[in-house]
Amino acid sequence: MKKFSHFVIKNRWLIIFFIATLTLIFAYSMRNLKINSDFASYLPETDEAVKLARYIGNKYGGNLTAIVAIETDDVFNHKTLTEIYNLTEKLKYVDGVSYVTSLTNVIDIKGTDEGIEIGRLINEIPEDPQKLNELKSYVLSKDLYKNLISRDARVTLILCKLKDGVDKAEVAKKIKKEVEGEKINGKVYYGGLPFQMVDMNKLIIDDLKILTPFVGIVMILILLISFRNLRGVILPSLCVVMSIIWTLGLMSALNIPLTIISNSIPVILTAIGSAYGIHIVNKFREDINILHPKERAKVALSEIALPVFLAGITTIAGFLSFVSGSYLTMIKEFGIFTSIGVFFSLIISLTLIPSILSLLKHERKLGRVLETQGDRKFVVKITKMISRFRHFILIFTVLVVIFGTIGILKISREVSIIEYFKPETNVRATEEMLKRNFGGSLPLYILIKGDVQDPKILNEIKKVEDFLKNLEDVHNPQSIADIIEEMNYVMGEGRKLPETREKIANLMFLIENEEIFSQLVSPDKDEAIIQAMVTYASSNKVSNLVQKIQNYFNSIPDKEIDIKFEQTGMPLIYKHLDDAIIKSQIQSLIFALIFVFLIMILQMKTFLGGLIGIIPISLTIVVAYGFMGYYGIPLDIATVLIASVSLGMGIDYSIHFINRLKVEIKESYSFEEAISKVFETTGTAILINVFSVALGFTVLIFASVIPLQRFGIMILLTMFLSGGATLILLPALILTLKPRFLKKSLKKVELETHVELS
Repeated sequence: MKKFSHFVIKNRWLIIFFIATLTLIFAYSMRNLKINSDFASYLPETDEAVKLARYIGNKYGGNLTAIVAIETDDVFNHKTLTEIYNLTEKLKYVDGVSYVTSLTNVIDIKGTDEGIEIGRLINEIPEDPQKLNELKSYVLSKDLYKNLISRDARVTLILCKLKDGVDKAEVAKKIKKEVEGEKINGKVYYGGLPFQMVDMNKLIIDDLKILTPFVGIVMILILLISFRNLRGVILPSLCVVMSIIWTLGLMSALNIPLTIISNSIPVILTAIGSAYGIHIVNKFREDINILHPKERAKVALSEIALPVFLAGITTIAGFLSFVSGSYLTMIKEFGIFTSIGVFFSLIISLTLIPSILSLLKHERKLGRVLETQGDRKFVVKITKMISRFRHFILIFTVLVVIFGTIGILKISREVSIIEYFKPETNVRATEEMLKRNFGGSLPLYILIKGDVQDPKILNEIKKVEDFLKNLEDVHNPQSIADIIEEMNYVMGEGRKLPETREKIANLMFLIENEEIFSQLVSPDKDEAIIQAMVTYASSNKVSNLVQKIQNYFNSIPDKEIDIKFEQTGMPLIYKHLDDAIIKSQIQSLIFALIFVFLIMILQMKTFLGGLIGIIPISLTIVVAYGFMGYYGIPLDIATVLIASVSLGMGIDYSIHFINRLKVEIKESYSFEEAISKVFETTGTAILINVFSVALGFTVLIFASVIPLQRFGIMILLTMFLSGGATLILLPALILTLKPRFLKKSLKKVELETHVELS
C-alpha cells in the first residue's frame, strides 16, 4: 500500500479538485430523484403473478382501484347524491383513469312489459323524501350494489379504476385534488393501493428530510466526543455527505427511484462511511511522533489502507449478496446502490481524508487516547479477565447459540403494505372503515379462459364465485354470471343462469356496450374475470387464502368443456413477495457468508484464521434473528436485509482487530500482551465505531415506515452484538486456541507460565 499512499499524497490537490467537481455534478443530478412505492413493481416483470396482473390490467381497463368513500348520516339525500354525480362526472376525465363507477352511473336492470330495460340506477336524482326512501330500499335489496353502498346506507364508494402502466400515485393525487375541489357534505376517505402509495411516498420523503440530518447530527456529536477536535469531526462527516450525494445523484441519473427500503441508503452510508473515516483519522492521531503532516498522512495511509479496504470489500459483499440472492427487484436495486455508495465512501475516505490531512498543520492538542498509565492498567485488567474466564465465555456462547436457534424457528413474516403504516395513520383508519363496511380494499382477480357464452362455462364461473363468497376474507365477488343471472331473473325466468347458448348470447348483446361488460368480459367473449375485494390480513393468512383458491381449482375434475382458471391480484402478489423474502434471506446470506469467509481466509492465509474471524459475526446473526423470533419482530422487506447487512458491516471489526493483532504480536512475548496493545489502539476505534454506527441507526427507530423502524432496532442490536463479540469472544477464542498462524509470530515461543504484563 506504500505506492498507493505515495500516489495519493503526491496528487492530493488533483484528488481534492476531482472529488469536489464530481460532488457538484451528482448534487445537480439529485434534483430529479423519484419515489416508487408500487409493490407490484418490486417483483420482476417475469413473475407469473405480475405478468397476469399486467395482462388483466391491459385487457380489462386496469387492475388497481382508487377508492373515494363518502360517509354521511344517510347517503340517500338529494344534496349528497348530487355531489356524487358531479364528482363522478369530473373523475371520468382525470388522465390515467379508465372507468369510474358510483351509485349515479352504475347500471340497473329492470323488467318491463316488453321484456328488459338496461339503464342507469339513477337517471334523475329525486328530491322527494319518499322517492329517496324507495330508491334506498331498492338499492339495499340488490346484491349488484353491495360494493357501492354500506348496509346502513351511511357510506358510499366511488370506484376509480386506473389504467395499466400509469403512475398510480400521480393519478391518485389528481383524483384527490378533484375531490378536494368539491364541497362534499360528509367525511371523505381515500382508500385502495393507489392512495396508499401516495401516503407511502410522502412518508419516504418525510423520512429522508428528517432522518438524514438527524443521523448526521448524532454522528457529529459522537465524533466530537470521541476525537475532541474539529478535523476528527469534519473529515469523516465530509466523506459521508459526499458519498450520499454521489449515490443518490447516480440513482437519479439512471432513473432508479427510491423505494421503501432504499430510502434508508443515506442513513446506512452515514453510519458505514463514518467508520472508514474514523479508522483513518484515528491512525493519523496514533503516529504522533511523525511531525510533518505530509509524511504522517503517507505513513498512516500505507498502514491503514489495507484493513480499511478489506473492511469495505466485505461490506460491499454483504450488500451485493442481495443482487444474486434476491428475487425482488427493489432488494436487488438496494443491494447494488448501497454497494456503490459504500464503494464511493471507501474511495473518498482513502483519498480525500489523507489528502486534506497532509495539508493541515500539526495539531497542538490531540484528542484523548489511551496513553496514560491508568488507561493501560485498565486495558491489561480487561485482557486478563478475558483470559481467565475464556472457557466460561465460550460455554456461554454455545448456550446463546442454542437459545437463538430456537428463537429463529418462531419468526413470522409480513409483506402487507397496510402493516407498514402506524396504527394512528389515516391509511389504517380508512382501511378499517372499508373492512367494516365493504370487507376490504385488496383486489383479487380470477381469469377464466373459455367460451363465456357456453352455459356450462358460465355455470362453472358461478360455482367459483359462490366458492369465493364462502371464504372469510373475500367480499363482493362480481362476474358476468351475476349480471346474466339478474337479467334472467327480471325477465321472469327465475334466479338462475339461462340453459341455452342462444339466450346467453341475446342477454350479452343487450349489455355489451356497457362499461361493466368490458370490465368483465373480453371483446371476443373467450375470456372473463371475477373481481373481488379481500380483507387486509397477515401474510400467513393471505398466503393460506391464495392456497385455498388454488386447491379449489386443482380439485375441479376434468370435464368435456374447455375451461381454465387462473388467479392473480394483490393477494397472489403478496404471496410471491412473501415467498421471495424467504428465498432472498437464504440465498443472500449464504452468498455473503461464503464471500466474507473467503476474504477472511485470504487475509489470514489460513482456513482456521478465516473461521475464527467469522465466528463473532455468525454468532451475532443467530442471536439477532433469535431476538426477532422471541419478540415478534417479523421478517419483512427491511428486516430480511439484517443478516447480510450485519455480516458486511460487523465483519469489519474482526478484520481490524486481527489485522492489528498480526502487527502487535510481532512485538509481543505473549498473546495477552499483544491483545492488550490491540485494545489500546484498534479496540478504541472499534468502540467508537460501534457507538457511532449503532447510534446512527437509532434514528431509524423514529421512521414513519414501520419496517424501517424494525430495521433500525435490529441494526442497533447487531452492531453492539458484533462489536461485543469481537472484543470479548474473539480474544477468548484466540487465547484458548493460540492458533499457529499467530503463535509463530511471537518474539519467542510462549511458555506455560505467561509473561506478566507490567
